[in-house]
Amino acid sequence: MPAEPFARPVFGINHILAYGQSLATGWEGVPALTRRPRYDALMLGRSVRAGGPEWSPAWEPLGGPVLRQLVATEQLPDGTLLDQSALAAMAPGAVVLGETVLEEAVGSLRARMLAADPSARLRLLLASSCGVGGRDLEQLSRGAEPDLFGRLRTCANAARTAARAWGKTYGIPAVLLLQGENNSWGIDGAASDIATYGALLARLHRDIATEVAEGIAGQAAPPALVTYQTGGAYASDDMAVPQAQLDFALDTAGVFMAAPVYPLPDRPSGHLRTDGYRWLGAQFGKVLATLFVDCRPWRPLHPTGAVRQGSQILASFHVPEPPLLFGRPFYGARREPVPDQGFSVIDEAGRVPVEAVAIAEPDRVVLRLGRAPAGPARLRYADRAHRGRGGLHDSDARLAEVGFAGPDLDPAEAALLGTPYPLMNWCVGFDIAVV
Repeated sequence: MPAEPFARPVFGINHILAYGQSLATGWEGVPALTRRPRYDALMLGRSVRAGGPEWSPAWEPLGGPVLRQLVATEQLPDGTLLDQSALAAMAPGAVVLGETVLEEAVGSLRARMLAADPSARLRLLLASSCGVGGRDLEQLSRGAEPDLFGRLRTCANAARTAARAWGKTYGIPAVLLLQGENNSWGIDGAASDIATYGALLARLHRDIATEVAEGIAGQAAPPALVTYQTGGAYASDDMAVPQAQLDFALDTAGVFMAAPVYPLPDRPSGHLRTDGYRWLGAQFGKVLATLFVDCRPWRPLHPTGAVRQGSQILASFHVPEPPLLFGRPFYGARREPVPDQGFSVIDEAGRVPVEAVAIAEPDRVVLRLGRAPAGPARLRYADRAHRGRGGLHDSDARLAEVGFAGPDLDPAEAALLGTPYPLMNWCVGFDIAVV
């Protein structure tokens, strides 16, 4: 693997942080599934989340800065920890934060580290979530008012202190970024154009590297920034924010897009169901292990070009594990087919009818159109016209260590219960020119 400008988990305590909005902190991820510790992964305090209000600029460990075994917990947005009786007594519709992506991401990475090198037991993993629900990227950036970026600083400071108390060195090898919903819809004036949102991502990446990793952890290399892609309920017509997220990951050294969010079980609010959070965590863990254990680069399933041939379009893809296949992503609590496999063609006259979509080669898809495009055309995938979803994935046959628990899946999906989460790579959403 060529030298990449990001840190590795070589410290005594390796802190993996999650940042972003509600999907970074497990909104509606109840009931929590990871109730027992896996391996020797850690959290700071009694939860991966803070003990105070989620909207506070300071991240204070719940129950003090004590390193404990990593498990999933249920909390209110104000930080209150709920036991099972309190959770059962919550009024219908009450917002509870539960399972996050961190428990499985860190747990599965830890499993791979220990299997590859038993001496990795000396290099522990620590997980913390610093996200804030319902915030755009501007509000999460350094210097905003209130300074929510300060949650990353205070969390890292507390973790460094706890590591030193254990006589361990401290570093931050990775930050998981789960943000984009508010910007995708331009909520309350949030930037939703591709250029501005991309610039905000670049600025956040730099600030995490300088203010948190270098300034607090004292490490020379920045953390790997591992992202997801906004979609599903929050998809837009023009796909500007999802395309900006993809461009940033493909064009920026040390940044990697793990997966789109659309294939996962979700709620009407756009938050994930419990299985959705844990399944996405397994995808994050797979990518982290690819980078840190296999020492290989990572790129998601994404388009590399689209060519017009009369009334057909031939789209080519980077495919992590060929060949391409069609499948059914989740919509809510059950899997459903996606019309036209999620593809749209737009030209000067508007939407071009798509008559058929087929896999032409292991890495190519052909679209047969109802008419030849007029003038410049664009190819979109997983846009709002398709409810933010698509049906294209690769043939990665890997399985997660954990699987479907199904506390609120549709009865039609009963056959999935108890089976491991499949780790095929679903194509990310996009909007590209057709040449």
